[in-house]
Amino acid sequence: MSSITLLSPAKVNLTLEVLGKRPDGYHEIRSLLQPVDLFDEVMLETADGGGIRISSSGIEIPEGEDNLAWRAADLFFKESRLDSGLAISIKKKIPPGSGLGGGSGNAAAVLMGLNRLTGALTEETLFGIAPRLGADVAFFLRSVASAAMGIGERINVIKDFPLFYYVILCPNLHVSTADVYARWDEMNAEGPCPEPFPDINEIVGRFKEPAGDFPLRNDLEAPAFDLYPEIKAFRQILLSLGVKNVLMSGSGSAVYAVFRDEFEAYEIYEYLKTSPTFRVFFATGIRGWHRLI
Repeated sequence: MSSITLLSPAKVNLTLEVLGKRPDGYHEIRSLLQPVDLFDEVMLETADGGGIRISSSGIEIPEGEDNLAWRAADLFFKESRLDSGLAISIKKKIPPGSGLGGGSGNAAAVLMGLNRLTGALTEETLFGIAPRLGADVAFFLRSVASAAMGIGERINVIKDFPLFYYVILCPNLHVSTADVYARWDEMNAEGPCPEPFPDINEIVGRFKEPAGDFPLRNDLEAPAFDLYPEIKAFRQILLSLGVKNVLMSGSGSAVYAVFRDEFEAYEIYEYLKTSPTFRVFFATGIRGWHRLI
């Protein structure tokens, strides 16, 4: 091995349905996701002396075994039976705890990067081990618009999905996904009674239409708003600007507006970008992320 650097994208959940809690404690979901060009930069480099070391810049993140990228490297070496030291350097731009999948994307980048350097595992094996790290990691291995099912590990790529434009607001707030799901459990203790949702093919078809509102949905908004009222307030900021298609991503804390028109999206971004109370990003949907620098 030597070194490799990859761009690790964020994602947005265009839909997120919670279908119920499974006997193993996880939640069955159905979600439509699109990766966007908001990137962390992940560099992997062979290191002397063995072991896995992480350093970071930009946004402070754990630099040891609590980091999902560290765990991805450890899992890769155990599965491949390779013995090597590794230094992981992450230039962090995607806010942690925002529902944008930064940690899962970093883990996928480590798996992909190590496999590009070594060729030690098959693609089937990579997809098989990804769910052991987190529900979104399998999605990021391909990083194209997809429908995720199960706990998020079953990925069906959507062909010819449009690339949308996003204005993403990130409050200075780290959300606990476990707490949000626990609150969902409490709010649905007598059994979930969600609003009926169309067939997934119908949902995808509506997103592909050249005009009209998007069929956005996130069943975690209500519990997240209950635990973190600030998120609802930031969502209202976008709605107050006359934007129709607004949603929280994942379990929060990021909220976004989605557009078919780039100019319309950029106008909203220009208006909000100097805010001192939240971070705002302009992003575009992408197809594939494993580009080398």
